[in-house]
Amino acid sequence: MKNLAVIFAGSPVDPYGQPEVPKAACYICADAGVALARALGVHPHWSVGDFDSLVSVPSGENVTVYPSEKDDTDIMLAAKYAMRRGFKTLLFYGALGGRLDHTVANLQLLRFLADHHVQGILVDEKHWITLQRGGTVRYPKRDFSFFSLLSLSEFCKDVTLEGVAYPLRHGTFSGKFPLGVSNAIIGKEAVVTVGEGDLLIIYAKD
Repeated sequence: MKNLAVIFAGSPVDPYGQPEVPKAACYICADAGVALARALGVHPHWSVGDFDSLVSVPSGENVTVYPSEKDDTDIMLAAKYAMRRGFKTLLFYGALGGRLDHTVANLQLLRFLADHHVQGILVDEKHWITLQRGGTVRYPKRDFSFFSLLSLSEFCKDVTLEGVAYPLRHGTFSGKFPLGVSNAIIGKEAVVTVGEGDLLIIYAKD
């Protein structure tokens, strides 16, 4: 896909359980994401990071090495590389299920991307996660049991949910209370409208 970049990160996931990697215009590895990409049979176009997790710097010309003492995480470096090249959708593998601080940082990354009009999607064998900032979006029914919605901002206001087991009209989600856990899409799709705020969209299964 022309506007899609796939980024591989270093969370300790089972490569054989990951969703199929789509065809993309660019494949980027963040540090130990090099090992995940190899296991998934993907040859990266670029690799970035300090490579402390991978232990050694990968060979090849398209490798950018950063010092270990830096403000950006390796996955943020990869995301910024993709953004500089104009990609508007970033799909992340190996960004969930590892260290909790890294997982939370990657959820915050979705807000950073939204600030730059880029959609981020985090996937693994049990999740498909993105951020909706305002507007109306249709989400198709997928092979997941749960469809959860959580506020990443202080509030998400004027939220309407249609096509789900627990619909809502003009409600408010708070960043202090997990109101939207374990909903479910009951038809072909869910329709989510957000008047204001950053709503985390999570497909999940046990």
